[in-house]
Amino acid sequence: MWIDTHCHIHTEDDPLELARDSFKAAVDALICIGTDVLSSQKAVGVASTIERAIRGGATDLPRCYSTIGLHPHDASNPGMTGLDGIAHLARLNAPQRTGNLVAIGECGLDYFYEYSPKHNQQLAFSRQIELAKENDLTLVIHTRDAWDDTFSILLESGLPNRTVFHCFTGDTALASRALDLGAYLSFSGMVTFRNAENIREAARFTPLDRLLIETDSPYLAPVPHRGKTNTPAFVGLVGEFIAKVKDLSFDEFSDATVAAANECFSLK
Repeated sequence: MWIDTHCHIHTEDDPLELARDSFKAAVDALICIGTDVLSSQKAVGVASTIERAIRGGATDLPRCYSTIGLHPHDASNPGMTGLDGIAHLARLNAPQRTGNLVAIGECGLDYFYEYSPKHNQQLAFSRQIELAKENDLTLVIHTRDAWDDTFSILLESGLPNRTVFHCFTGDTALASRALDLGAYLSFSGMVTFRNAENIREAARFTPLDRLLIETDSPYLAPVPHRGKTNTPAFVGLVGEFIAKVKDLSFDEFSDATVAAANECFSLK
């Protein structure tokens, strides 16, 4: 079995059908990731719908969990459409009330596009680190072309109990820095891309108890589906590819990544 630790099926037309398809592909659980107030609300809603269906006797769906977060692209959103709204959702959906909420994020820094000014991104990231700590939730980090500032803010703020770098694209040196902080590294379909040897080396370097897999669907479909719409049903392709990179059996690698995901996100 596999766990897709990062997907966006709540933004798609039929998230339950995508969830059913993933279950047929041996996906035991998936995590719907929020990127702004509206998508965070949808993520919580889809996870709650699937949770109710399973409690009602459905046997064709994976476990489903949610996160709430403000992506760096949206870091300049004001008030209840931005950080205030994310903080409000955190209060409403604290783990003791909504069991499917497992993390704050994705949040972080993106200097490649810089759709929001760097200062706004840094403030939003720092505040969401605090939200994760206040609510004892995992922190899901998006970082692109901003490694030094990402590490600086994490060190200044102090990491939550559990932190994951989603869609890790760094080399072994960056992997080592993240692992030294106690973080988990999550690898997407990018690890299968022809020119991604640095990511493969980082995956080879990462200990099994800190390695997660994800799809980031509907983006970044793995080979042989590159360029097509991604889906959580493809997460096993990512897992099987990394298992070969690490010279492990599929079962050994699957068991390890499921255990790491359960630990990282405190999944029930």
